[in-house]
Amino acid sequence: MTFLNPLVLAGLVAAGIPILIHLLQLKKLRKVEFSSVRFLKEIQHASARRVKLRDYLLLILRSLAVASLVLAFARPALKGFTAGNGKTSAEIIVDDSPSTSARNEYGEISSQIRSTAVNLASSFHSGDDVGLMFTSGAMDSVPLQSVESSRALVAQISRSVPSNVSNSYTSAIIAALSKLSASNSLNKEIYLVGDLQRTEFAKLAGGINAPLTRIFFLKTEESPNDNLSVRDVKLVDPVVEVNAPSVVQATVTNNDGTDKSAVLVSLYLDGRKVSQSVVDLPAGASRGVNLAYTLTSSGYHSGYVAVDDNSIQTDNTYYFSIFAIRKLNVLIVSADSSAGDDFVSTAARALVDSSTSVELKTVKPGQFIYTDLSGIDAIVVESYAPGQDFQSKLIHYVRAGGGLALFGPSAPQLSFFRDLLSQLNTGSVSGVFSSPVGNFRSVDKIDVADQFFAGIFSSAGNVDEIKAHLVTKIFSGVNIQPNPFAHVLMSASEMPFLISRDVGSGFVFVIASEADTSASNLPLSPFFPVIMQRALFFSSAISHNPLRAFAGGRESYTYTVGGIKSASLISPVGERTDMVPQYLGGAARFTFPRLERLGTYLLAGNDTLTELSVNVDPRESDLVQASSEQILDFAKALGFSEKNVFVVDADKNAVQSIERLRRGMDLSSFFAGAALLFLVLEIVVSRMKTF
Repeated sequence: MTFLNPLVLAGLVAAGIPILIHLLQLKKLRKVEFSSVRFLKEIQHASARRVKLRDYLLLILRSLAVASLVLAFARPALKGFTAGNGKTSAEIIVDDSPSTSARNEYGEISSQIRSTAVNLASSFHSGDDVGLMFTSGAMDSVPLQSVESSRALVAQISRSVPSNVSNSYTSAIIAALSKLSASNSLNKEIYLVGDLQRTEFAKLAGGINAPLTRIFFLKTEESPNDNLSVRDVKLVDPVVEVNAPSVVQATVTNNDGTDKSAVLVSLYLDGRKVSQSVVDLPAGASRGVNLAYTLTSSGYHSGYVAVDDNSIQTDNTYYFSIFAIRKLNVLIVSADSSAGDDFVSTAARALVDSSTSVELKTVKPGQFIYTDLSGIDAIVVESYAPGQDFQSKLIHYVRAGGGLALFGPSAPQLSFFRDLLSQLNTGSVSGVFSSPVGNFRSVDKIDVADQFFAGIFSSAGNVDEIKAHLVTKIFSGVNIQPNPFAHVLMSASEMPFLISRDVGSGFVFVIASEADTSASNLPLSPFFPVIMQRALFFSSAISHNPLRAFAGGRESYTYTVGGIKSASLISPVGERTDMVPQYLGGAARFTFPRLERLGTYLLAGNDTLTELSVNVDPRESDLVQASSEQILDFAKALGFSEKNVFVVDADKNAVQSIERLRRGMDLSSFFAGAALLFLVLEIVVSRMKTF
């Protein structure tokens, strides 16, 4: 405690005046005994004790009244943390994330945030510097400027609305600290006004050293968490063919604390409703909902899954896009240039219905490096050529989004195959194996749960049934040690036989044996066309996989064909933006601007290149607020000192609460009130006839 008028404390001497007067009034009286009053002596003593007790009480009350009055004029105060009269540099962070569109008992949360931020921006004193930023980053931040110009801050806060963009509190705080670092003010403060969802504080991240900067978290009233959301939509089978029944699985989450029954989930494709389902959702649970559809045309199809309206509107809909295959262009690299005679080309054309066509082209390994890969959906390599040019072209193709299927090499080509697998980071080759005459290895393990086999095997029992009727004889091949990120789809006697791995934007399949009957009987089995076509169609589906992003994120797309000078990005409402690519090794790379509007965007040249669906970050759907302990732990983990972290209610009294913390609390009114109370008690006690 400090005193703003410490010299007045000398007046505390006056508190002894009542005591002095009391002492002066004490007189030594000579006792005279009267026989007529000796019977009243006991009554006299009792009365004297009561009078003496009242006098002492009056003495105490009068002394306390004088002392309190003196202390009031001395202006005692609890010291605040503002350094002297030095100026303050402050950064106000306004949370305008999607969750602030929810409502509580006082209305929309974003309105309460704006009101508190406006009052805060207007509360600083002359000479202070104040800056402004929004968590979404959608509006340009206001640099630190004199408080006399705070009108611009107030205007910008007043016209802000909830954004679709969800950036972390951590990134906003780091940006605020960066702005404050340029200031030489003694007092540096950050004010974050928002709904303070627990998802923002779940991940503790350190690395910031800000022991002298104070940070205030201004928390709004919590909203009821009665929110449903669609968190994700995925294809059950990534290979979608025209006129073939397909299924998407939508993940619907009940963020409420109560059970929800008969929640209607609807699927829309190309602007029309094609499927719906009803699901019961226990409190806090997520459920996968399967929705069936059939596409009647190839190419890209935009769609979304929606649930009924609730607390946050923007997370009721999840946008996505589907690519349907009608024509597949396959390049086969083989020592045999006869396109129609080898096992691979025969298998690729088998089992294909009239709605889908496969176009094949075969080149020899030496010709591959001169081959134009424009429009090639997948490459099958049966034979390998020496030299870095051959490997580099394959690697660039798959990393840029192409599909690649590699068969095991012949003995002279083993080193080429080993180098290629190593550079693709798919696996390493430890050698070759060759079974004795009359002996062989058989496929005995199939990973039926992998997405590659979706639609082929209905269950593990289905796998066992197929293996019982199909004996695969593998006579020779290469021993491959897969990379930890690769998937072993099929094994033979513990040896990986079919391996898959996503490489860059593309996909690679590796079969451990050569593509002829001298290595195995697989090319002759009825299962070989199924495997080959699945690999080719799966590769094409992956290479044409539409893009997804959260609002505000930055994405890029690489067009492997190249040769395109420009394209147009068309927004969900038809707005067109010209896009000029950068060329990397012959491929055109388009970098999208910051996209904030929800929905599906179309990147198109003469034809559609790809589609990009933009959704709200699913973390915004959890409306539960963080506790004060979580907030403190978060700030300490970032690097703030515990004594400089404050959690304040973002109500109408928030500015006054902060001002008391910043400047300290003047206790003079408290002592003035105490003096008045003591005087009132003195009057009451003095008028009491008995006590």
